[in-house]
Amino acid sequence: MFPPYHDPFEEETFIIGPYYTQRAVRRSPFYFTEREKHELMVATAILTLAFAIAFTGGLRGLIFRWRSFILYLVVAALAVITAFALHEIGHKFAAIHFGYWAEFNYFMPGLFIALLFSLAGFLFAAPGAVVIHGYPTRRENGIIAAAGPSVNLALGIFFFSLSSGLNPFAPLAGLLFYFVAAINILIGAFNMIPLPPLDGSKIIAWSLPVYLGMAVLLAIFLFFIYF
Repeated sequence: MFPPYHDPFEEETFIIGPYYTQRAVRRSPFYFTEREKHELMVATAILTLAFAIAFTGGLRGLIFRWRSFILYLVVAALAVITAFALHEIGHKFAAIHFGYWAEFNYFMPGLFIALLFSLAGFLFAAPGAVVIHGYPTRRENGIIAAAGPSVNLALGIFFFSLSSGLNPFAPLAGLLFYFVAAINILIGAFNMIPLPPLDGSKIIAWSLPVYLGMAVLLAIFLFFIYF
């Protein structure tokens, strides 16, 4: 059962904009409804499990390499929290910056598919998305879309640098952060594919130079990490 839905506009709201574009906005930019927190945590938990199963080698690996699964579960948790949850929160905060109400909604069939595919040893997921209430302009929509891959790029660079610094002294920690960096860059790059509903399609519709700049940076780090 879902927790009771809380109307985000029922208190502490104000109206901005002319009458033809008025929208109600909460005063706190960091507000999450109980339902949103629930769905974000559920999606993160299921994706973590799916990643860990896939990295272990699917169902066969889960049976015969269960000790590795426990290790991968820890690694996957850090990777999913940074690469997925913070990606979505980036979209949310960008939308709120422009005065729109935005909240994450999970897509349970997509999460189920992720678990199903992970049992075969690989991963495909459509965990959900941040839903924006309102009508953002093309520029606003592009910036909101760019926020997600930008978070991945920044975290990828951060964890890659951390991995490089720690590797000579703590190889296991260095490997962990390298893995997290790789997942962030991979998810950021995937989302830059210019096909709806991926972020790249909205970014390129707003600004080709911004799209190319982000795509090139992600491609460079993708090359360094994977090749």
